[in-house]
Amino acid sequence: MATINAIAHKNELTKDVKNDFYLTAQVTGTLYLEDIIARLAKREIATKNVNGAAFVQLFLDECAAAAAEGYNVVTSFFRSSISIQGVIYDKDLGHNIEPSRLKVTVNLTQGEGAIKAIGDATVYAFEQSGAVGPVIQSVYDPTNNEVDSLPFRGMALIQGMRLALKGDDPEVGITFTPADTETGDTPVFIPATKVSPNTPAKLQFVLPAEVTTGNWRVKVCTQSSGSGAIVKDARSYEYENVVSVY
Repeated sequence: MATINAIAHKNELTKDVKNDFYLTAQVTGTLYLEDIIARLAKREIATKNVNGAAFVQLFLDECAAAAAEGYNVVTSFFRSSISIQGVIYDKDLGHNIEPSRLKVTVNLTQGEGAIKAIGDATVYAFEQSGAVGPVIQSVYDPTNNEVDSLPFRGMALIQGMRLALKGDDPEVGITFTPADTETGDTPVFIPATKVSPNTPAKLQFVLPAEVTTGNWRVKVCTQSSGSGAIVKDARSYEYENVVSVY
């Protein structure tokens, strides 16, 4: 029995369930014609009197030629059918239409052999980290472009990636935490309603009076994902540098 490895990703979109995952198949590799022939050789199907690669290529070429003649092809691994997209007019009826005017494609679906082989395969799942949360790249005063330094009760700008403050978790927002004893020991929280613009790349706001002069740590917390969807658990990022308020 075959085994397919699958990557388990934490499902960030379901709020009511905390331990659910979705799976994506881990690709073992890509096999080309010569690789399939090598697998056949191990099964002692190929003989000295048969060029396995030439035979399989001939078979595939004949399938393609038959499809170009309008045939559906059915094998144990795939089924093919013809699809035509485009618009013609009454003057085109009864005439050959140039290939450039229409999009003709061969659609492939799984055959009975593929259905059985996959249906009998077991799946081995292992966890992989989910999407990356917010990232702070810089904190500065936009009036003078001074990085890691903010004026008391002045304007502050945070730039980075996936910063947009979204979600109903009470922790969603910006938190200033004292970095030393001079500023006390009480964190200051700035909700999303006080931030404008509030975008994935930029958060701008006025420092509240509670953020007194001294050194502070800055953290952003959001439920927004990289795609803009709201995830069920809030994710945080603390800026690596200490920000000075003067």
